[in-house]
Amino acid sequence: MKKMPARHLPKIQLIIALLFISTFVDAQSIHLDSFLMSRMIQDSSFEIIPGITETNLYYLNTSGNPEAVYILKIKLKKHRLGLEAATPFNKDTFCRQTVTDQMQWENTPGHQVITGVNADFFNMKNGVPEEMEWKEGKMLKDGFMPHRSFMGVLKNGKVLIGDSILYVRKKKHLKEALGGNQLLVKNGKVIPQLSNSFSLTRHPRTAAGIINKHTILFVVIDGRHPKYSNGMPLDELAHLMQILGAKTAINLDGGGSSTLVSLDAKTRKWMLRNKPSGGRERTVANAWIVVKY
Repeated sequence: MKKMPARHLPKIQLIIALLFISTFVDAQSIHLDSFLMSRMIQDSSFEIIPGITETNLYYLNTSGNPEAVYILKIKLKKHRLGLEAATPFNKDTFCRQTVTDQMQWENTPGHQVITGVNADFFNMKNGVPEEMEWKEGKMLKDGFMPHRSFMGVLKNGKVLIGDSILYVRKKKHLKEALGGNQLLVKNGKVIPQLSNSFSLTRHPRTAAGIINKHTILFVVIDGRHPKYSNGMPLDELAHLMQILGAKTAINLDGGGSSTLVSLDAKTRKWMLRNKPSGGRERTVANAWIVVKY
């Protein structure tokens, strides 16, 4: 059988990819450079509600293999939107539940949950998150592992991302906080990542970033589906977050946990936007949700 050059996406793959993302309209150009991409296939964007825009990218990476990227850009203050930590069954105890089900338990009149992504790494057996967990001003779990970072919301509504030093400084002012893994971007600059298997392998990824004091990003990259999407190493993820405008950014749990759920503009129902590597939503320890007040 004749070998197909890596730089060409097989026709059947392209057809499958375009069918998968054919519901996305209103193209909005995002300029990825040669560090990430060899060819853009699809770049589309739409408004979920005022203040929340979703952009979906489908492109060939530098090895000629496909990548599917889902981006949420959220303008918080102007549109009465809030960032909150979600937990299984909206409880203070530790277990596991899908992001969609966590959103359902948080969704009440006057507290409409618009979108959600998975958050911290966790113990697969008991659902205990690896790092701290703050919800509605209450600390449910404390702790900080080496080389880790966190995302939090202060009582005044300010969103922050940082390391253990920042966590200790801001601890008494926290309203919401969930842990993550490495920092990807700090002060607008990409942070060099560790040279280990976790960092260098192409995995599904979830990341969060802060563009300015009122605008945040969530990004999910699918992976482990070679004909559809291959995932990213952390240096590419950091570079992507910088291109998207993040001044600070954090790597959240990935792999089979990577999940992005958002409100469908037409049906007004939540939709799983990405394609989890396990074939369905994984039950996770906690999530970040965006709420319309």
